[in-house]
Amino acid sequence: MDSKRVMRSLSTPITLVLLLSLLAGGVFWGYKAITAKVPGPALPVCETVSLSVLEPSSVTVHVYNAGTRRGMAGRVAKKLGESGFIVDKVGNTEAKVLTVLIIGAAVDNPEVQLIAGWFTEAKIEADGRTDHTVEVIVGSSFDEKLGWVAEPVTSLEIPSGQVCLPPSPTPTPEEGDVEGKGEGTQPEPGDQPT
Repeated sequence: MDSKRVMRSLSTPITLVLLLSLLAGGVFWGYKAITAKVPGPALPVCETVSLSVLEPSSVTVHVYNAGTRRGMAGRVAKKLGESGFIVDKVGNTEAKVLTVLIIGAAVDNPEVQLIAGWFTEAKIEADGRTDHTVEVIVGSSFDEKLGWVAEPVTSLEIPSGQVCLPPSPTPTPEEGDVEGKGEGTQPEPGDQPT
């Protein structure tokens, strides 16, 4: 066999292998594009505000019941709301919490420390949230009489004079609300609060 004949006989299989490789690459790229995670909505960010003292009226809190005692989140939310905190959401969660877990952007953020100053046995965690809301998750072992600080922190000095706070909440009904009445609403008689 001469070299031209060998090249002709090999060119078809080589071309076929190259085309199949190109097709496999396209299928792989298409599969990755189809199964890629769809980006969610942009996370809300906080607004930097000039404040020398942080008070409850500037702190937005979400209260969730992680326990088996009905109405716990509603009662905790009511007390925090009566104390001036902005209670934005009240609901249930599947989180595993015994007493109280407070979650905020950072453990040492003023809004987190202000809320933590209301509970005797609160565990604090940070999740880096950008909106600077604070979650209070209440478990079955939370003692409604002994779990509250007798003289809670009602304000915190802000040495830098600036604090990042959530934008004003826009109430919308969500799953887990008190009978779908919207965020932060108080239950009426006959309702079953969370």
